[in-house]
Amino acid sequence: MNDLVTSHDVFRRLADSLSIATDDGFFAQLATALSEIMGVDYVMIAQVDDDGLHATTLALCARGKLVDNIRYPLAGTPCEQVTGRAPCHFSQHVCQRFPDDALLAELDVEAYLGVPMSAPDGRTLGLLAAMHSHPINTSRHAEEVMRIAAARAGSELARQESDHHHRQQLLSTNRALKLLSRCNEALIQADHEQQLLEAICQLAVEIGGYRMAWVGYAQHDDERRIEPQASAGNVQGYLDQISLSWSAQHPNGKGPSGRTVRSGKPVIINDLANDPGFVHWRALALQNGFHSMICLPLKRGGQVFGILALYQSNTHPISDEERQLLCELADNLAFGIDTLRQRIAQQRIQRAVLKIASAVSARSGEEFLDQLTHHMAEALDAELAFIARLDERDSTRANTLTIVIDGQRQPNFSYTLPGAPCEDVLIEAECIVHDEAGKRLPVEGREALTWVRAYAGRRLDNAAGEPMGLLGVMFAEPLQDTELVSSVLQIFAAGVAAELERQEDETRIRRLAYRDPGTGLPNRTAFMQRLEGALEAPGGARLGLMLLDLNRFKDINDTLGHDIGDKVLAAVANSFSGALVGNEYLARLGGDEFVVLAEPSDVYAITHTAERLLRSLAAPLQLDEQAFELDASIGIAFYPDDAGSARELLKHADIAMYQAKQQDVPFRFFEEHMGAALASRLVMAKRLAAALTDGGLSLHFQPQVDLASGCLVGAEVLCRWHDDELGTVSPAVFIPLAEERGMIVPLGNWVIDATCRQLAAWQAAGLVMPGQLAINVASRQFDDNQLIATLQRCCSRHGVAASQLGLELTESGFMSDPDQAVAITEALKRLGFGLSIDDFGTGYSSLAYLKRFAADKIKIDMSFVADMLQSDNDHTIVTTIIAMARSLKMETIAEGVEHAEQADALLALGCQQAQGYHFSKPLTGERFAERWLAPILVN
Repeated sequence: MNDLVTSHDVFRRLADSLSIATDDGFFAQLATALSEIMGVDYVMIAQVDDDGLHATTLALCARGKLVDNIRYPLAGTPCEQVTGRAPCHFSQHVCQRFPDDALLAELDVEAYLGVPMSAPDGRTLGLLAAMHSHPINTSRHAEEVMRIAAARAGSELARQESDHHHRQQLLSTNRALKLLSRCNEALIQADHEQQLLEAICQLAVEIGGYRMAWVGYAQHDDERRIEPQASAGNVQGYLDQISLSWSAQHPNGKGPSGRTVRSGKPVIINDLANDPGFVHWRALALQNGFHSMICLPLKRGGQVFGILALYQSNTHPISDEERQLLCELADNLAFGIDTLRQRIAQQRIQRAVLKIASAVSARSGEEFLDQLTHHMAEALDAELAFIARLDERDSTRANTLTIVIDGQRQPNFSYTLPGAPCEDVLIEAECIVHDEAGKRLPVEGREALTWVRAYAGRRLDNAAGEPMGLLGVMFAEPLQDTELVSSVLQIFAAGVAAELERQEDETRIRRLAYRDPGTGLPNRTAFMQRLEGALEAPGGARLGLMLLDLNRFKDINDTLGHDIGDKVLAAVANSFSGALVGNEYLARLGGDEFVVLAEPSDVYAITHTAERLLRSLAAPLQLDEQAFELDASIGIAFYPDDAGSARELLKHADIAMYQAKQQDVPFRFFEEHMGAALASRLVMAKRLAAALTDGGLSLHFQPQVDLASGCLVGAEVLCRWHDDELGTVSPAVFIPLAEERGMIVPLGNWVIDATCRQLAAWQAAGLVMPGQLAINVASRQFDDNQLIATLQRCCSRHGVAASQLGLELTESGFMSDPDQAVAITEALKRLGFGLSIDDFGTGYSSLAYLKRFAADKIKIDMSFVADMLQSDNDHTIVTTIIAMARSLKMETIAEGVEHAEQADALLALGCQQAQGYHFSKPLTGERFAERWLAPILVN
């Protein structure tokens, strides 16, 4: 470095170089700049590899030009000293001092200056070195320039590593997703097992980015070896040099492969170099560039039969998402292997049968077994052939499924196994008796089969290796060629076993199709078939149908989750089942709806059934140390009294159940008028929905006055509905209907918008509205997370201040989740909205929560005001509410004030405000303005 160059120039040039460096070209730009600034032949920026023994250059500038990056060993080099966190300067003869450094010798340099490169947290990441064919002058700026550059390079490398780690996790998950998709395609396309295994391993390397992948099968020999079947990637003889076992006692069984087979769970090793369980294979793995791995079990029938092992060239942790996707891949691979084996076995059976006998035309059921038995007898020239299944209730007996003698189908029968050749078949898998077999035949057939001389039988095993039956042939002459018989029986046994398992699977699938998995009860499909069958049965018996719906079950799902809800439903199903008798059929329709069919039945009997069912829920259900108090609403309908078809009967029971819920009674019988009432309600709901969108609703306003002065201090907003067909519909009717039909939030939002629009209209007309317009907020609307946004949007749209609106919240509305209510009310208050607690005293509010609510007023319910002058209890309640509000620094407003005496009494007790017919009935916006609003005074 030229001493004539000022330090200011040097550092300015360095700063300029660093400032223009991009992410991709940072290290290259830095190396080039340093080479020029320091006037040296070579500048190298290198990162220490994970093994700590090598370094890889991030940029290498040689005589002013960038050259390809290299990887070199640190041992015996000056770089080894630099990575020990100390600068290193050799002004001359550096090659002689480090004769083993091939890089120095190749570059033929004289001097070396190196400084460590560290991350901001102090970790040594690598080094920055300058090398020159002449001595490097460090008298002024060189070492300081190198230190500054190394610090900046360390920060950049740490940032890039962090970014790389996050990208790597995302890329790994994306690769795993793509790998899963491509492997599923391979599963579909594969025709042979080996082809499939090789394809999966190859995809794992090419798509998944793994350095090596292999599949191995667990052997059941003495050493319990794990034999590799297929591999791909950087194998290089690795699998040939290792020996693996899944025995816990064998030294080679302590690695991830053996642990995976034994546990049936994935084994992940994020750092092979430091895992104590991998020490046996560590050196060879690191030599092949394997630094982490995941070993996944391959299962069939719940048993592990092999593994899929994936090796990575880095130590990046495998994320949960990637692990789940890889587990799914392993499960799919195991399924594909099993499917291929079954398919190939079937093809082999068919080929063998075609060679031995004519093709079997039937492919399933009894006909298949019957034809197969005929062909088996023909193929072996046997006089008798049979297929038998073990008795599920008695393990000492078997039942023939098909039996052929001299080409003729014979009736099936049951026979005993002990002492017979068939018992040996079940024990040994195969039994061949060359002669005198008739003496050992079961007693049930011995007299009819005195001619039998030879016997050959083969056990029928399912996929799990469990005996489920046997097949066999019998001969009138001694048997000579046992090898042919054994081979042919083995082929036929595989075909029969597969067919029997298929029949079992079909039965299981049919059972699943008609069973509710959560409760084990018959499902809707099974119930409808049962019901329609009962209606079509001759005799015309009277049927009773009960539809049961759990009350407030949604609260359990919403608060505790669907897992707990499912357990509760299973417990309810168990309770209902225990309450029923022989002629009563219980099913689950879905959700929390159950149904009971009683055939035959009458009013007296089905009433007792309903009472039994209700009593079964009388005691709290104990579940996972929790107690659940449940009850149900029951609707009852009869066939043919109430309906002429299955669907109509179910519909009418549903209507009756709805009426029971509406009237809060345990059960109701269907009556003809109920259908009309429901239809009428549905019509009303439809017209209410139309009114919401077509402008069929309007607002009325009831004044709220100051009791002391009689002046207007606000008004309550009331929604009114006049329908062209239905006339004026009371809020007591359409508000509950809106809640029931899920329209209460849209209705509430309409009221908010219409209120803001009315305020804007009064303002435009030059009228002033004292106080606030109070809007009732339903509990479901209060729970809506869009309430605050709706209020702000409507105020903004119409130019209305938040302080001009008050919100009236019922106790029941905010006590469902008091903590959330506190947060919402505080947010509303911060925005400027007024808050009142409506109908106070009728709910179950806690004073502990009440004092936390950011409310301005408490409204005294009209039920207390109406009789406060006649009832001491009501008078005491009103007095208490006013005193409590005063202590909480809230105003009180009484509703339903009808007489002057009530107003005077309330004022005397300290109540500040009131509303009611004594002051004014609710008025339209126009009438309210005429009577109560004054023009804005302009100075």
